[in-house]
Amino acid sequence: MRSFIAIEVPFTKEMESLQNSIDGRVKLVERENVHITLKFLGEIDEKTFEMVRQIVEDCKVGSFKITLRGVGFFPNERYVRVVWIGVDNYEPIERMARCIDEKLRKIGFQREKSYVPHLTVARAKGRITIRNLEKFKNMRFAEMEVKEIKIKKSTLTPNGPVYEDLATIQL
Repeated sequence: MRSFIAIEVPFTKEMESLQNSIDGRVKLVERENVHITLKFLGEIDEKTFEMVRQIVEDCKVGSFKITLRGVGFFPNERYVRVVWIGVDNYEPIERMARCIDEKLRKIGFQREKSYVPHLTVARAKGRITIRNLEKFKNMRFAEMEVKEIKIKKSTLTPNGPVYEDLATIQL
């Protein structure tokens, strides 16, 4: 099963406003699918899933607050492939992601080259522009308390991915 480890995030009117301001060939992330990825796992079997669940348990931290603020681009603003929202107070997320990555590496997963906590809102399919970009560069999109981490299954369909919870780990 194709899966990943994530923090679910509620979709806000500010996120909708950003998505509505993007012009060009773009695939918007569906409101029910917005999340912060801690680690993409790819295809795993049931045995590996149980090991992943234990690793997430071992790496969890207590609950913490984050603010989603500002907009960024991968790989950069001149050549946009991904439009994302940044995370303030990302240290607990980074610490968990590092721990998970280290422990998963020991059971055969690829190590992440770098990790930037972010929430993807759109994937460019060609050249795009964002109307009123300056308005979004430092906008506060949401504030939330992170109380749980999810291991999610991702099924790719012609209409986009469908996510299903496999496990919920309380922080």
